[in-house]
Amino acid sequence: MADDLFDPRHYIDVRRPVMKARTLPSWCYTDRTWFQRERERVFAKAWQFVGRVDEVPEGGYFSVETMGGPVLLIRERDKALRAFANTCRHRGARLVRGTDTGPRIVCPYHAWSYRLDGSLARAPGMKNTRGFKENEHGLTPVRMETWAGFIFVCYSAETPALKTYLGDLPERLASHRLEDFVCVRRRTYEVGANWKLIAENAMEAYHTGTVHGASLGQQEARELTTSGHWDSIQVLGEESIGVLPGEQAPFAQVPGLSDEAVAGTFFTTLHPNTQFACVQDSMWWSTWRPLAEDHTVLEVGQCFPRWTAERDDFEQGAAPYFHRWDTGINEDNLICEAQQAGLSSLLHRQGRFSDREQAVHRLNNWVLDQMIDDGRDSRRI
Repeated sequence: MADDLFDPRHYIDVRRPVMKARTLPSWCYTDRTWFQRERERVFAKAWQFVGRVDEVPEGGYFSVETMGGPVLLIRERDKALRAFANTCRHRGARLVRGTDTGPRIVCPYHAWSYRLDGSLARAPGMKNTRGFKENEHGLTPVRMETWAGFIFVCYSAETPALKTYLGDLPERLASHRLEDFVCVRRRTYEVGANWKLIAENAMEAYHTGTVHGASLGQQEARELTTSGHWDSIQVLGEESIGVLPGEQAPFAQVPGLSDEAVAGTFFTTLHPNTQFACVQDSMWWSTWRPLAEDHTVLEVGQCFPRWTAERDDFEQGAAPYFHRWDTGINEDNLICEAQQAGLSSLLHRQGRFSDREQAVHRLNNWVLDQMIDDGRDSRRI
């Protein structure tokens, strides 16, 4: 391993055009110092997807985990959506888990309670504390914005607005009408792999004929040109790949899809840690939250148009979609863990890219844009 992991000379080969380039060195996936710098330069600055507006109950809260700690998403009866750090202003205890409704959020430690607008409602035992003012001890707001029903948080005041960060992603996916979707299921997985391996796997179809050979089958994809902090491939095929090959998709396509959207499935990756996979009749999102350099929590949500989710036969019709998603995710997680194990070898050397891994090469270079001070920072957050 190199003495100075952040010396730009180590990454000259990664910076080359894709057909001349090499992959990232193994320490980018296995070293704790590198991972700590990712926390500071990537995750502390990026917009991070945390959930759907439809997951937050009116007059209640929905708690989520982020790289910056636990967050409370709160929606008042007037439907105003707010985000706060899920930590008591007294001695820092996590306030709640899961989701619930009610006019107050009460700390389980010393019973401080908060209104849904974040203000402190009651702080028992504080009357003798000199200078204590309830109006100065409300919950700490978290920067939050939404797009098409998706909720994002950001821990840096310097990061551009979400609209700027997304670039042309909203325009590209506009015909799917994602604001009309609802999240019907969430699943959480513990993956023994670096977060970038999950992201890379989501950005190429090269592996599908082997990893998914007996399930999803070989897929063909084209590269897309994007602007903003996102990238994408499109798996070609006018039939929904929301179900396994050979199965008939029970649900109709979203009406009014663009010709491009009808032609295949968008596998978009919003850097650093979110994928939106948009099929003609449904979509799923994935978000990966690294706990360590070799340990990641993967969350996956399955979404359908509201009118589909309200069908009387929805539960029966959704079953083959869930089966397909569960099958593919489990296979992907296993291969990511196998790759992590291989990268830990002292004998591992940087590899080369196929022309079917161009988006992986772009991701590697986006990461270097954030991590390495080599003057190539046009895509730095």
